[in-house]
Amino acid sequence: MKSELDFVNYLKNIKTFNKNIIEGIGDDCAIIKFSSRKKYVITSDTSLLGPHFSKDYTPEEIGHKSLATNLSDIASMGCVPLYALYDITIPRISESWIKRFFDGTRKLLNQHKVSIIGGDTTKGPMSISITLIGVQKNKILTRSGAKTGHDIYVTGNIGSARAALILDKKTKGYKYFRKSLVMPAPRVAVGLELSEFASSCIDISDGLAKDLKSIAISSKKGFQVDVDSIPTDPKFDIYVEGNLKEQCILGGGEDYELCFTANKKYYRKINNISNKYNIKITRIGAIKSTGYRYSLNNKQYNPKVTGYDHFKGK
Repeated sequence: MKSELDFVNYLKNIKTFNKNIIEGIGDDCAIIKFSSRKKYVITSDTSLLGPHFSKDYTPEEIGHKSLATNLSDIASMGCVPLYALYDITIPRISESWIKRFFDGTRKLLNQHKVSIIGGDTTKGPMSISITLIGVQKNKILTRSGAKTGHDIYVTGNIGSARAALILDKKTKGYKYFRKSLVMPAPRVAVGLELSEFASSCIDISDGLAKDLKSIAISSKKGFQVDVDSIPTDPKFDIYVEGNLKEQCILGGGEDYELCFTANKKYYRKINNISNKYNIKITRIGAIKSTGYRYSLNNKQYNPKVTGYDHFKGK
């Protein structure tokens, strides 16, 4: 057992005991059937000082990001977030820090009408774990529905969060991209719209190359991606040097944008969603029957990056 994937695959082999588990370990959320009419999705994310936020984060930024990452999982399933449980470990009680933390998280709670219903508090090195529960509105999106010939899309710009991570904090580039890293915008509304017709979806948390491959593996398909089509911030080429671009665009995580697949016939509907929410949605490739292929400058391209793994470092 050498990687995060090995760990997850081991957990998949542990026996489950309930027929109401529609989808267990292996997607952005578990899917549980509590009634004949509705299925619920459940996700949990832990944010730690070091891997997920640094000492220069404000309490408000920690509060925002720790919830936004969970909301992004619900968004990728095309569901409505409902309830949150907060497990918070902090080194000491600080009324000021706690209030500022919840000021940051409250904006998202209010925006998406999510209610905190419980959790736990302990003393120790800072750790924020949130469990989020959502409910289906239309079809629940998973990673396993991609079909050969379907188009591959991403929302927003890719690589900005990673750019902030690798650029020197004293540079203009870091200051420009920092908001993308510390204040990601979960695409809940877009996910709900996509749930009416998309065939698969995942949020980009570990890097586009790794997360798209997860769709391909779950769907038992391949893909062809045009790297030149992957959207980046207008100032990306100004601040990010050529040798770092692949790492940001394909290997960098924490964008929390959606990567999804859809039948070509839904192109106009996707364009309408993009206009409705003023969010860029870009076609970057297509699902194939086999193989993981990339092109750059109209030539075959073999990326060196593999994506983020907690047990292998950045």
